Amino acid sequence: MKQAVRLAVVAMCATLALVATATAQVPVKEGNVERVVLIHINAGHGDAFWADMKKNTIPIWEAQKAAGLIVEYQWFVNQTTSNPNDWNVGYSLTYKNMAALDGLADKAYDIRIKHYGDQAAEQKVVDKRVDNAHVVSSYLIRDVTIR
Repeated sequence: MKQAVRLAVVAMCATLALVATATAQVPVKEGNVERVVLIHINAGHGDAFWADMKKNTIPIWEAQKAAGLIVEYQWFVNQTTSNPNDWNVGYSLTYKNMAALDGLADKAYDIRIKHYGDQAAEQKVVDKRVDNAHVVSSYLIRDVTIR
């Protein structure tokens, strides 16, 4: 009888442990991380903005992609602006995971300098870029798959 009670208690404890473990499971599987940036192009600066992106940003992102720093990038436009200062173009940079962001600035530095030649040349481009557009907002998001 005592052995039957002990066995029942052990079985009950094991069942409770399994239930606790099952409910503690994470409901989603984490995936890629994306930096989403929403930009407002200043009136009359669309051509200059896109020329800068084509000449400077795309080649840098392509080099970062080749170096394994980013997985992918994409551009998109806002079809439903709600006010004159709303964002009208955006981009996203996809990273493999959060760890890919560790030390990213240092890893990307050589790629940027190789493209621009030196920091002074890069700064001239950045200063001009401010005339063309400004960032409305920037988000870091993570893709998830529901389990």
